[in-house]
Amino acid sequence: MLPILLLSPMQSIADLAPEVARELGIRIHVETSDDAHANQHIRQYPEVEVVVTRGGLAERARIIPGISVVEIAMSLNELLSNLSLLTGKGCKRIGIVSRANLFSGATGDFQILDAQVSIRPQVDEAATESTVRQLVSEGFEAIIGCRVAFKTASELGVEAVFLESGKISIRTALQEAMRILEAKKREKLQAAQLGAIIDNIDEAVIAITPGHEVSFFNRHARRICSISPASTPDFKQAIAIFASGEKEQVTTINGNSVIARSIPLEFDHSVHGKVLTLHEVTRIQASESKIRSSFYQKGLYARYQFKDLIGDSLIMQELSTRAKTYAGHDSNLLIYGETGTGKEVFAQSIHNHSKRSKGPFVSVNIASLPPSLLESELFGYVDGAFTGARKGGKPGLFELAHQGTLFLDEIGELAPEIQSRFLRVLQEREIMRIGDDKIIPIDVRIISATNRDLFQQTQVGTFRQDLYYRIHVVGLRIPPLRARAEDIPLIFEHYLRRFAGQAGRQASLTPAAKELLKSCAWPGNIRQLRNLAEVVAYGETERVDSQHIAEVLGEQEHTSNESGFITIPESSSLKQMESEIIRNLLSRHPAETVCSRLGISRVTLWRKMKAMSMTTADMA
Repeated sequence: MLPILLLSPMQSIADLAPEVARELGIRIHVETSDDAHANQHIRQYPEVEVVVTRGGLAERARIIPGISVVEIAMSLNELLSNLSLLTGKGCKRIGIVSRANLFSGATGDFQILDAQVSIRPQVDEAATESTVRQLVSEGFEAIIGCRVAFKTASELGVEAVFLESGKISIRTALQEAMRILEAKKREKLQAAQLGAIIDNIDEAVIAITPGHEVSFFNRHARRICSISPASTPDFKQAIAIFASGEKEQVTTINGNSVIARSIPLEFDHSVHGKVLTLHEVTRIQASESKIRSSFYQKGLYARYQFKDLIGDSLIMQELSTRAKTYAGHDSNLLIYGETGTGKEVFAQSIHNHSKRSKGPFVSVNIASLPPSLLESELFGYVDGAFTGARKGGKPGLFELAHQGTLFLDEIGELAPEIQSRFLRVLQEREIMRIGDDKIIPIDVRIISATNRDLFQQTQVGTFRQDLYYRIHVVGLRIPPLRARAEDIPLIFEHYLRRFAGQAGRQASLTPAAKELLKSCAWPGNIRQLRNLAEVVAYGETERVDSQHIAEVLGEQEHTSNESGFITIPESSSLKQMESEIIRNLLSRHPAETVCSRLGISRVTLWRKMKAMSMTTADMA
């Protein structure tokens, strides 16, 4: 396929063209023609996109749609060479007569090489012949010109030179033709890419002119606006939406519910019609379903339901009833409870029982992240926001939780420098990524959890009072196991059956074992009880008695007490109890094991040790 045609008015140009093309490393079609047969020659090459020619042939070629025309202009070297030839023969008055496009519009009288030179561009062959005759009658001794000018001057008996285009002019024209072909190729590629993009987006796209005519539409628009696949699309309903003037509306087209948006098409500071987009409601619902599925794949979902809560005690029944009531509202919720009482299980259950259950559930432990990292995790950042930032940026947890729930565990560990920014998010319901200046609106319910006395923290100034009241619109206090002793055997047996079942056997508790479990303090609450059940399940016996449980407890705690318990005076405060437990565990286990046993992060353990005036040497 040769997309370039060189159309020459003279055989001499046609003879030079293939040689120049070979030097450029391209192949071209070459034809010799006069003005009358120019279009005929061009149309016999349907693959041609660029015609290289000159004079009247160029004007004829421009008439054909889809054809780009490159004119062979006269180079200065070639013109001066012809003038030198004539002045060498003694000619003092020289006329140059040809089509205007050969001289880039130059015209007038000039003094060149001691000769008077008159350039007379013409519009057609008749005018060319007439002008040559006039110049000869005025005493011009020589004529340089096109085929008609050359022929007329020769007939009148004056010096005549054919205005030939040499290799320089032909090379320049062919190089321009190649540049145009490259530009056309890029345009076709861009058009193909744009067409592929528009045809494969989920929305129907229709361009409508100010005169209410459809100038463009994609395949989705064809499908929505057609009664059947084989029918011609009818855009009357779409044009009616355009004419209504509403920017966005929900409407029906051929029985399909769509969200229609009208967007002004503006350029050069004026409106040139509109672009109408139609998004089918069924496709939106399908996309939402895929998004919900992706939440599960990414772990942004709540696994627990209220049915997963174990306990028949009155206090648990009342707590579950109140939690379900709170789930029906969108108020921010603060959950109090000691470590291991199941605060996140309640948070997940509330999310799954709420109107946000189809949205994401995003959980983060505040104490597990240093303040510098926590800020970027919560709010996200843009590309290049700081050293080490992920290329392309990263959405924050607030964005990930949009239209869902954000669970913030150990909210009492929130650093003061982040509390003010966090408060603004709760007030304005919008965030700004680190390093960005764009506001992102969010729709998130906040559920926080803590084992601290946040109100006491507001009194001493370590937690903002205004933030406290923002996160504590409603509250739940999860009781420790010792406050609902009747539920302890049920919870223990639940885990015992699970772990024993994984080993392919059954296990149950004796009445004495149940009483022993109910008598223990369980400072680690459900987490500690679960760990005990897992160890007990390793045993071979199917009937677990109190002695077995006491032995395992003793092995786990290694206390000097025969029963395996830490002796703590009844008058001790909760803080003193916690300190005693931590000191006891650190005296026998490395810090990693203590963190795992207590279900806290190393940062939290370090803070508690600092408050107890313990050194890092104690964490050996």
